[in-house]
Amino acid sequence: MKYLLRLLAAAASLAGAQQAPAATVTKHFSITALGFEASAPVAAVTGKFSYTYNDQAFLTPPAAVGLSDFNLPGAGTPLFSFNKGNDVLVTGTNIGLVSFTVSPAVPGFGFFLQHPGGTPLINSFVYSLGTGAIYHSSRVNIVDLDAVPEPATWALMLAGFGLVGGLIRRRSTARRVFA
Repeated sequence: MKYLLRLLAAAASLAGAQQAPAATVTKHFSITALGFEASAPVAAVTGKFSYTYNDQAFLTPPAAVGLSDFNLPGAGTPLFSFNKGNDVLVTGTNIGLVSFTVSPAVPGFGFFLQHPGGTPLINSFVYSLGTGAIYHSSRVNIVDLDAVPEPATWALMLAGFGLVGGLIRRRSTARRVFA
């Protein structure tokens, strides 16, 4: 009996050791959706939002998302779901695990955010204000507000500043000699 209990305890500890620790990720983005139909009541949708999710979970069930400064009146309460297999965050006011629905009769919106942990991409943004129409964007610009430039970018920027400073110094020295 003792042997069986020890075997079960060892198996449980091994199973616990092999599970990846939960990795809670919080990302902050800014979005501008443009190129809606000419009849769209809001020509450019802008806003900021943040997500907190476990990037080790295969699917995150619908959860609340923090949106701020969005210029869509009465769009409803937004939710998101993370799908690790496709590396996609589904966002909208009426979502499932891997999709969203927008109705022309009900105010709401939706979009897919691909690669939230890397280079984020949104192909389209869809919204309705409940007036009988759905509006689709043709262009979406997204900015990762948490992005930190890579070391190579910093090095190139510093080299550029050094080059400009050297040229300014050389130009001021040349003027003194001939003046």
